[in-house]
Amino acid sequence: MSTELLMNDDLVEVVRQAREKANQHGDRFNIFSILRMQRNEVETHSRFLYELLKSNGRHGEGSSFLELFLEDVVGLQGAGEGRYRVSRELLTEDSRRLDILIESPTAVVGIELKIDAADQEKQLHDYHRELLRRAGGAKSVALVYLTLDGVKPTANSLHTLAKEEVYCRSFAEDIPRWLGGCIERSQHKPALAYAIRQYQRLIYDLTGKGGSMSDWVSRELKQDANRFKAALEIEKAMPMAKASVQEMFWEELRVALEKRFGVAPSVYGGRDIATIAADYYLKNKKHIGIRMPLFQRNDKTICLYANLYEAVHYGLRVESGSGKVLSCAALKAIFRDEIGHGNAIADKDADWVVCYYYDPTDGDDENMLNFYAFNDAAAGLLDQEKRRTLIGDMVSHQAKLAAKCEEICKGIGAVSLQNCEG
Repeated sequence: MSTELLMNDDLVEVVRQAREKANQHGDRFNIFSILRMQRNEVETHSRFLYELLKSNGRHGEGSSFLELFLEDVVGLQGAGEGRYRVSRELLTEDSRRLDILIESPTAVVGIELKIDAADQEKQLHDYHRELLRRAGGAKSVALVYLTLDGVKPTANSLHTLAKEEVYCRSFAEDIPRWLGGCIERSQHKPALAYAIRQYQRLIYDLTGKGGSMSDWVSRELKQDANRFKAALEIEKAMPMAKASVQEMFWEELRVALEKRFGVAPSVYGGRDIATIAADYYLKNKKHIGIRMPLFQRNDKTICLYANLYEAVHYGLRVESGSGKVLSCAALKAIFRDEIGHGNAIADKDADWVVCYYYDPTDGDDENMLNFYAFNDAAAGLLDQEKRRTLIGDMVSHQAKLAAKCEEICKGIGAVSLQNCEG
C-alpha cells in the first residue's frame, strides 16, 4: 500500500511540474477563454475558420490555408487551382444557414460545425441537397460534418441521405493538424502565427487533446516504466471514475429539483442515472439527462430539461400530449423579448424556449460543467461544498425561468402555443 501511495504522489508531482512548464511561455493565457468565447459556435469558431479559409482574408496568404484545408482535412486534391469563393452563414432554399460554403470551378464544399448544438431534423439532408443544386451536376460535392470528436450525424439529420455522403471530421484531430500547417506557413508573420496558435490552444482545451502540458507529461511517463504502468492503471479506471462523479451530480440535482418543485424528475437517454452516466463514457452516448413537467396549457406541457452533450445545459421546452418536443417560435420570441437570449449554444435551436449553461447574473464560463473535457468545474464537483453551491445556483436559476415562463403564459393565454411544430 505504501508503494502505491508513493507512486500516486509521484504522478501528482509529474502533473504539477507539467503545469508549471506548460505555462513558462504563457500558453495558458488564451484570449478566447479570457473573453469567454471558447464555445461560441457562430461568433468564434465559424468566424475564425471562415477568416482563415478566405483567399482574400486579412491573413494575406491568399488561398494557401484553404488549399491545405481541402487537401489535409477534406481530402480533395486540386479543387480549383486557387479560384475559390468562400461564404459564411449561407441561407439555403430551405431557409437553413450553412456555416461555411466553399465553391471552386470543380467542387462545392459545405461545412457544418457542431460544438454543443444538437442535430436538427433533415438538417444534413437539406444541406446536401443545396450543395447538389449549386454543383448542377458539373462539380464534385463534399459535405463536411465537423464536431468536437468526429461523431457520426444522427439518422434524424441524415433523413434519406446516405451516411457515406458525409465527411465526418473532428476538432480534436483534424483541425489542430491543419492549424499546425497554417502556423508553419505563417512563420514570416509572427502576429498571424501567434493568433492561429491561440486558436489551436483553444481547440486543445475544448477537446482535451494534445497541447504542451500533455506533451510534457507524455515525455516524463515514457522515461519511467513504473510511472507508465501506474498511469495505465489510472487510465483504465478514469471512465468509471468520471461516471461516478457525473452520477453524483445527476442524483443530487434530481433531489434538489424535487425538493424545490415538488415533482420527481425523470431520466431520459437510459434506464436510470447510473446507466446514463456510465454509458456516456463507455458507449459515447450523449443527449442524456433529466426532465420534469412544470405546468400545462391546453394539450401542451412546459417542461424543464437538463441535458448533457459536451457540457450540461438546461432550460425550458414544450412537449405535446404524446411527449414529443415541439418548436414554439412565438413563445421563444416573447421569452427573448422579456429576458434576452440564453448563453448555451443550444439556445438558438428552435426546440428550446430558452437554454443556459449557467445563470449569467451569478457566474461565468468557469461554472459551465463540461463532462466531456472534464473541465475544472466538473472536477470541482468532488468538493462537497462546491457541488452544493453549483447545484443550488443552478436550481435557483431554473426556478426563476419556470416562474417567468408561467407568468408569460398566463399573460398571453394559449395563443403562443397553438402553432407549435413537431
